[in-house]
Amino acid sequence: MTLTDTVRLATTTVDGYGDKSVTVLTDVNALFIQKTSADHQDNADSIRSDATVYLDPDNQVLIDNMYRLEGMYIIAQPFGQAKEESWYKITGVSVAQRKLLDNVIDNIHCDLEKAAGLAYVLVS
Repeated sequence: MTLTDTVRLATTTVDGYGDKSVTVLTDVNALFIQKTSADHQDNADSIRSDATVYLDPDNQVLIDNMYRLEGMYIIAQPFGQAKEESWYKITGVSVAQRKLLDNVIDNIHCDLEKAAGLAYVLVS
């Protein structure tokens, strides 16, 4: 799989008040697929925007987290939109392994849900 995009993985921490803030931003090679749909029901229009992403399984941050990425955030700007409009929360992760061959991890597929951006409090 050719990973032609770059996304940023936002690692968060929770303070004593339960508020999340971003402490680490990591660039990850990826294949980002944006999905948008419109719906009309119960006399109301709604627009849904979610996405999927395939992440590079050789990225050290992903390995360090043992591919447990649910709840983390992705910032994806494939069309140059503003960072504030480009946040997605990871809602599901599938680790694709070649089970019948050598058990090597081939790719990491994440289901994403549109989310509001978080405050940057980067710790060096």
